[in-house]
Amino acid sequence: MRFEAPAVFSHKRAATTLPAGWYAYCGSAYGPGGIRARLRRHFRRDKTLHWHVDHLTVLAEPIEALAIAQGSECAIAAHLTRTRLFGPALPGFGSSDCTTCPSHLLRWQS
Repeated sequence: MRFEAPAVFSHKRAATTLPAGWYAYCGSAYGPGGIRARLRRHFRRDKTLHWHVDHLTVLAEPIEALAIAQGSECAIAAHLTRTRLFGPALPGFGSSDCTTCPSHLLRWQS
């Protein structure tokens, strides 16, 4: 996803700003409906803001997705970080229940 201007949103009940740029959110889709349902939700603009990433997907333009069958959000985040093309964007974002990842939201290091 990309923000042409800084993105201001609420995170952990505080106003948070992400700089303009490209971001990758690493998430899983093992719930009801699988990847199709999860991506359909992320691409909708008219939705109840429930998940962390919902607050970003209503602001970003464009939104793109790469689905990896049986992918682990932690493994994907670790791989992208190892390339040194991406780095953690916001500590704890999407990874509050994860003990290994500093963030599941990564920023492209242009």
